[in-house]
Amino acid sequence: MTNYREYIYAVYQEKSFSKAAKKLFVSQPWLSAAIKKAEQELGLALFDRSTSPISLTEAGRYYIAKYEEIAAIEEEMREHFRQIRDVERTELHIGSSMFFCTYVLPGLMEEFQLLYPQVTLTLTEGGNKTLVEKLMNGQLDFLLEAERPANNRVHSIPWASEEIVLAVPAGNPVNEKLTAYRYCFTDFLSRTQTGNRRPPVPLEAFSQEKFLLLKEGNDIHQRSLQMCKHTGFSPKVSLYLAQMMTAYYLVLEGQGIAFLRSTIPAHVAPTDRVVFYQLGDPLAVRSIYLSYTPQNANPVKQHLVDFMKDNIL
Repeated sequence: MTNYREYIYAVYQEKSFSKAAKKLFVSQPWLSAAIKKAEQELGLALFDRSTSPISLTEAGRYYIAKYEEIAAIEEEMREHFRQIRDVERTELHIGSSMFFCTYVLPGLMEEFQLLYPQVTLTLTEGGNKTLVEKLMNGQLDFLLEAERPANNRVHSIPWASEEIVLAVPAGNPVNEKLTAYRYCFTDFLSRTQTGNRRPPVPLEAFSQEKFLLLKEGNDIHQRSLQMCKHTGFSPKVSLYLAQMMTAYYLVLEGQGIAFLRSTIPAHVAPTDRVVFYQLGDPLAVRSIYLSYTPQNANPVKQHLVDFMKDNIL
């Protein structure tokens, strides 16, 4: 049978041969003849032309029901093939801090690409404000940061939890009276093992020390100031820095003490030039969020979300 389905369905939708003809950009006589031809091939009338507006016969109702089933199957096939095409040529753009882009994400993304070798991944580092803007305008697919974007168009899931700790030059005299609290590098890495845990250090012990503080706009900047305030002092800041790893290496050089993320020692070479202290303030624990916009979702995006959930820091 010649494919008259679209013509028949248009007449059904418009309940008029003349309106359907305009919709299809054909003449009414031609459309009427085409429908009549279809009915002759079926051996049954599909439309009751005696009603106003035109209506379906029993055979017509069956025909339309089956047409809609077929159309739904065809749409499902198109969507399935679209998803396959998306998988074959998907690019994912992930934004995060310099620390994550340099030390954490490359290894994770290498594992992800072993599962999905056809996916191209791009890492973009920057400040939280800039990265959120890129996420919102579609330049990024994902944002991995400590701050949850304050936008109802963004979906965020907690990916990991980390501590903020104090890194102090090993040669600083302040360490001599804090032996019960301090960790050397190797002890800090094994602090979760039985018997290795030290109590949180009294932060006021550092009230006269020089601090290396991250610049305003960084989540740790605000948390650092608040934790000092909670213990009754304002930190003496010798230098404001844009990057946490810069602060860490300046600590190694004896330039000051710094509030740093607890995950740094796991990604750098062991050294005897720094000691670490844990902090008892609730602000010293924070969540890392994986944020993304649900629109324009595709299977590969969901695969990355699932992969990240299975690979907590």
